Amino acid sequence: MPYGTNKGGARQIGKTTLAKELITPHFKESAYFNWDARSDRRKIINSELPGSVELLIFDEIHKYRKWKMLIKGAYDTHKDRYRFLITGSARLNIYRKGGDSLQGRYNYYTLHPFSLAEILNIKSEIEIFQELPIISSDYFDDLETLEHFGGFPEIFLKQDDRTLRRWHNEKIERLFREDIRDVEAVRDIGNMQLLSDILPFKAGSLLSINSIREDLEVSH
Repeated sequence: MPYGTNKGGARQIGKTTLAKELITPHFKESAYFNWDARSDRRKIINSELPGSVELLIFDEIHKYRKWKMLIKGAYDTHKDRYRFLITGSARLNIYRKGGDSLQGRYNYYTLHPFSLAEILNIKSEIEIFQELPIISSDYFDDLETLEHFGGFPEIFLKQDDRTLRRWHNEKIERLFREDIRDVEAVRDIGNMQLLSDILPFKAGSLLSINSIREDLEVSH
């Protein structure tokens, strides 16, 4: 892993689990800081970094307005001592496309939901054609399950319709309550929520901006 790594992805995609359970075992010692925790925020701001660890994990630190400057200073000062892993939502990728003061200091990776190949433990396209006759029944069963529950780990593993409905409702609420408001100042958030209700029913048909405009009763 490079000295500086940014790992982004949608909420509940498993970024923290990947960092804490799959990456940290490769280091003798590591330290985890979550910006949502008050005690961790104080340590981050005051640069209270433990001297004995090899890996520093900063989770959700992009919620801090000056996070790039803070990480840049920590990296430039301690890059010979620590390796850095920054995890957060897809907003990391949005901020990354702006003026990037960390350019050249990190590699960015996106964590995606489960794919059918991952579920079937197929690692290459060649294996798909080699193993398809053997796993044909499992292939279609898993494809149907993936299509119904989606690839987010928690929901896919539980495979419970009631949990799925609650998860979808909470995800949409968090999208408008937190994600969109943090990225852009939207004055008419109610109409944007209405737009999210309308779009699924227009899937598969020609997109008419004028039709959507009329449904929302807004100008272009």
